[in-house]
Amino acid sequence: MACVNVCPMGIDIRNGQQMECITCALCIDACDDVMAKIGKPRGLIDYLALSDETAERAGASPRPVWKHVLRPRTVLYALMWGGVGLALVFALFIRADISMTVAPVRNPTYVTMSDGAIRNTYDVRLLNKHGQARAFELSIVGDPALTMSREGASDATIIVPADTTVRQRIYVVAPAPSDPAARARSSLRFWVEDRESGERAYRDSTFNGRGD
Repeated sequence: MACVNVCPMGIDIRNGQQMECITCALCIDACDDVMAKIGKPRGLIDYLALSDETAERAGASPRPVWKHVLRPRTVLYALMWGGVGLALVFALFIRADISMTVAPVRNPTYVTMSDGAIRNTYDVRLLNKHGQARAFELSIVGDPALTMSREGASDATIIVPADTTVRQRIYVVAPAPSDPAARARSSLRFWVEDRESGERAYRDSTFNGRGD
């Protein structure tokens, strides 16, 4: 009766599975203690799958524990999660240490300078994923008439601390008598290069002109 006395739901587990059971296992511990005291095998009360219980009632021997674990579904899940883990490790090793985003400033889309030149403004964000500070060289590729400068500096080298994103405002200017200034839109590509490792990344953008 020890199993009944310790049950918080007041049920008699000897009558089999019951809806009120909360699977707290107190009856199992109490029964095992009693069986140990009288020198009987433990496990008179235990967790069992309904399919195994049905098989035992029919006289079949219980399935080994390893058959409960090594089922086709569990093996498939293990292979799937192992594949996901390997993919994550592979992605970690091949990831680039440098990342860049380029966002054109839309208000206004361009500015007409005093000499008639057209200037576009871009917000460039550089992310250094490396474990130490790096010097990144920024450049543009497009129409030869386009020139680039960055706010508050005379050169195109940007120092980015380790695991940090640095935002830099970039100006691109087209002289008044040039195709990019006259056209509504011109293709433009921003390049960034790690001066130490030589690793490079780029982002495509556009240069907005007068649209003559």
